[in-house]
Amino acid sequence: MRFAILLGSLAIVACGGSSSSTTEAPINLTASGLSSPTVTIPSGGRIHFFNKDTVAHQITSSCTALITPTLNPGGDSLCPQMTGPQSCSFSDAVTASALFNGSVIVTAAGTGDGGSGY
Repeated sequence: MRFAILLGSLAIVACGGSSSSTTEAPINLTASGLSSPTVTIPSGGRIHFFNKDTVAHQITSSCTALITPTLNPGGDSLCPQMTGPQSCSFSDAVTASALFNGSVIVTAAGTGDGGSGY
C-alpha cells in the first residue's frame, strides 16, 4: 500500500509539476484555401493541419516537420514540435493552387510572441 501511495505522489509531481505548455497553431484547409497562409510559432510549437475541404490534401515542405500524410476530408495531422529560428514554406502536393501555399515562422527559443498569425 505504501508503494502505491508513493507511486501516486510521484505521478502527480511528474504530470502536474510543470507550468510550460506547447503552442499548437491550427491551419484549416478549406475549399477557398488556407485559413492562415503565414503562421508564427515559438520554438517548441506545433502546427496542426485540419482538412475542412471536400477533397484530399497533402502538405509537403522542405522542412520535414510539416510534411503530412494524405488528409482526406475531415482528417487532421498534428506535426512534431519545431525548433527555431527557422522559416518553412509549404504547399499542397495534391492541389496545385497558390491558395494552398503558406509559411511557418518559428522564432528562436525565448523570443517572439508565438501568437501572431493564427
